[in-house]
Amino acid sequence: MPSGSLQSDIDLELVSEEMASAEADQLIDGRPATGIGDDSCWQRAAMRQDVDEVATESPSVLRRSVRDRPTNSHRLIVLPARSDARRATARRVGTVVGALFALGGLAPILYTISTHVYLGGSDRATAILEGQAMGSGNPLLHGWILTHDSFWTIDAFFYALAVRIGGIWPGLLNLEPALAVTIAVVVGALVASRGHKKGAAVAGAVTAVVLLAFPTNAMASFLLGGPDHVSTAVLALLAFICLRRGGFDWRWAAAVAVLAFGMLGDLLMVAYGIAPVLGAGVVAMLRRREWRAGVAAVTASAAAIIASEIVSWLARAMGAFKSVDGVSVATSAQILMNLRHVLSYGAGLVGFTYDFDAGRVPIVLQDVHVVGALLIVACSLVATANLARGVIRGHRGATGSGTEMEAERWWLDDVLVIAIFGSVLTFVVLAVNGVPGARYLVAAVVFASVLAGRIVAQAWHQLRPGRTTRTICVLGAAVSLWFAAGLGYTFAQPVPVQSASVLASFLEAHHLRNGVGGYWAASITTVESRGVVTVRPVLADPDGKLGRYMKLSSADWYAGQHFQFLVYETPVYQGVDSASATKTWGPPAHTYVVGGYHVLVWSNTFRVAPFPPPQDQAQPAGGPSGT
Repeated sequence: MPSGSLQSDIDLELVSEEMASAEADQLIDGRPATGIGDDSCWQRAAMRQDVDEVATESPSVLRRSVRDRPTNSHRLIVLPARSDARRATARRVGTVVGALFALGGLAPILYTISTHVYLGGSDRATAILEGQAMGSGNPLLHGWILTHDSFWTIDAFFYALAVRIGGIWPGLLNLEPALAVTIAVVVGALVASRGHKKGAAVAGAVTAVVLLAFPTNAMASFLLGGPDHVSTAVLALLAFICLRRGGFDWRWAAAVAVLAFGMLGDLLMVAYGIAPVLGAGVVAMLRRREWRAGVAAVTASAAAIIASEIVSWLARAMGAFKSVDGVSVATSAQILMNLRHVLSYGAGLVGFTYDFDAGRVPIVLQDVHVVGALLIVACSLVATANLARGVIRGHRGATGSGTEMEAERWWLDDVLVIAIFGSVLTFVVLAVNGVPGARYLVAAVVFASVLAGRIVAQAWHQLRPGRTTRTICVLGAAVSLWFAAGLGYTFAQPVPVQSASVLASFLEAHHLRNGVGGYWAASITTVESRGVVTVRPVLADPDGKLGRYMKLSSADWYAGQHFQFLVYETPVYQGVDSASATKTWGPPAHTYVVGGYHVLVWSNTFRVAPFPPPQDQAQPAGGPSGT
């Protein structure tokens, strides 16, 4: 080998195209250049010296140039390839365009599916009325009594904008869930592909999209119903992306803001986002055997809690809504039962079983979801095993760009694993009413679906182009189309009739515009009538008299109001029936039966009496957190 040439066996420690481009950027504007890889084999050079130039198009080009070019009196440097920056910009633009297409194309489809699987209820209708109040000049919801998962900064914030633009209309009951799931699909695809390129990135993103956009009928009924904390899970995913690099920059601040914003509206953010971030930070310290590796995540979780508490205190000082405890905690016997139901309910949501809620979808279209269920479970087990192995073995003293990039990848895997366990824990502790409690597992399935995409992307790197890869692509496409066929079948069915809509039409036709009713008949009727008819929730006190529902309601709904009628359902809920109404306001003049509703009308208007403080009442099981 000639003495002035670079040896052909030089080992360039090139990790990725990004690393080459990043270090090559140091050569711009005549700044001194440092070598890429083995520093002893590269010489510093000024941009205007007599040099051999190599563009950083790819690591292979760099390696070939180093081996083949003699240096002699020349010095070899690396010039930044302008095309690399253009390609990075193109990728960002492509991501934005793809997200917009997804929002524009997927949202209408999911909205239509939502109208088939979710008829609406007073939980979401109450969130719409919260938004109406916020958009009408009461952003702090003064005079309201809400639960700790008020959705003040999440769902209600969206409804404030929507009602301000288009007023109250029944379609809002399905629009927000459809948009939330669409955003979950877009963000989930972004998380699944993060840290991967080309085929691997596409495989991971497509996996997440298929699992989230084409769920089982049981999963769809929760995802597109609600409020079921889907928006909270989306905010958690955004925070995970921001914290993946483990640094203190604008991303760290954004993650703190997102976590605090979510916690203000839903305390389940603690289980979905804050605790997983804290846990992933501790895991990062154990993996790297270095406390600095996880300090950004740990401090972000603490800062989010502090910021949320400060904002909450300031809001209360300015007269914001009052929070009451609306969450029922499972007893020890229920916790043991919930531990058994984690598997059975989870199996129904992901597709192992279809008797959980097969709906109107044929069994042949449901059975194929077993493929997705197996993928979710297998990938979750692989990621959990990787987390445990990384903690046990560690990576003491590992440094460099390659290690940092690897750390970003396992950071997202680890935080998703911990988020799955956090979501499952909420089900075990909070589910008290059987199958409806399965909604606490929805976030776990969302996180597991995204995690499945990430593991698929990692596995894709092991595949070589050829028959095997083509076979996997064909089978994947076939399964995806089969999933879509299930939603298509639901899409083709007639839209069920909302009974509250029939009730609203009856009340409006009989000029009954202002009344009260049981929780499940009240707010939903108001929204279905587009606000033309208002029905405010009441419940019975220990003496059997009706008064204001001291939760999920506003004082303005009752103060100075004169009511004409009462509506209640059968079976009777929270003591609201003809007997309690007669005891409170005397016998009604007329009684009507409209479907499953009873409408009691008085000749003279009446008022709703003040109610004892919430702490003196037996907390009812209704509302966004108690259903």
